[in-house]
Amino acid sequence: MSPVSAFPHPTTGTWRDIPQVAAPRPSNRTGRRRLILSAVRFWTITGLIVASLLAGYIGFRTWRDNPAGLAGPAKSVPLREIVARTDGVLDLAWVKHTLAIEKGVGLMTLDLPALQDRLLATGQVHTAVVSRRFPDVLSVVLEERSPVLRVLAQGEDGVRAALFVARDGSVFSGEGYEETLISGLPWLEGVALTRDASGRGFARIDGLVAVSDLLGTARSAAPAIARSFHSVSLARYARDRLIIVRTPDVAEIFFGANAELGFFQQLARLDYILDELKGQPSPQTIRSINLSLGGRQVPVAFEPAAPTSGSGRTTRPGLPVAVTAERSTAPRQPPTSYTFFRP
Repeated sequence: MSPVSAFPHPTTGTWRDIPQVAAPRPSNRTGRRRLILSAVRFWTITGLIVASLLAGYIGFRTWRDNPAGLAGPAKSVPLREIVARTDGVLDLAWVKHTLAIEKGVGLMTLDLPALQDRLLATGQVHTAVVSRRFPDVLSVVLEERSPVLRVLAQGEDGVRAALFVARDGSVFSGEGYEETLISGLPWLEGVALTRDASGRGFARIDGLVAVSDLLGTARSAAPAIARSFHSVSLARYARDRLIIVRTPDVAEIFFGANAELGFFQQLARLDYILDELKGQPSPQTIRSINLSLGGRQVPVAFEPAAPTSGSGRTTRPGLPVAVTAERSTAPRQPPTSYTFFRP
């Protein structure tokens, strides 16, 4: 027998010859009712699941963006206490007055971003964090700006008022500072105050970081010189990066923000020059000391000597004419520049 004949080929057919297994259709009214109820139950459960997920998402967005919106239907606990912490001079009374929260207001009904804006609007507060401490406490944490200079500003009513300038150039009207601190701040000159975009405050002033570094170095390295700083001018800062300081003894002291020597070295030279000039037998009024040039020489300019009557000659105040103009023993003229030698 042939191997091929042992396994005969199947007879050729179509898909209709494949047995089909299908659920029988309900043939009576009860079966059809069960089928409809099953479909209704499936879509009802599906709709409830979708609605729950959507409600949870909306609730999360509301809690994140506007927590007060969740407190509408529910009863909110009244605010009992406000606690404040700061790194400056503002106290709890100032915080309560600035926030102006009505008595009996619910903790959850408070608009925290609006309260934060009230604290920042003064300018004295650099950052403010306002948060709820359940069940009935409002927490306020402040970081204040420290004043570096004072500046005179004229308001819309024409009245001049003294404002403060911080290290970042912000201009604000400060509260809570002691008089000893205020009187020790130099005045700012050579700038024009302009309103900011909101129209309520002033735009920031450029150059205050360098001025703050200069004043801080002077207070730590040369306190006596720092106390003599009456005013600071930024008239030439934008163009030449020069800071001009005025004192009762020197009309103009030029410090270079981008000079070869740092502020510490410039102050050391200033201290040396002032000591030398004080030792002169007849000190003259100093017009300017330029510490910004670097190098080994510091130019010093003096005010013109007072004229004498009759001869037209000049003399230093307090000295007789004969001694100044004719005697060889007259005090020597102070140098117009000082040369520094490296050891």
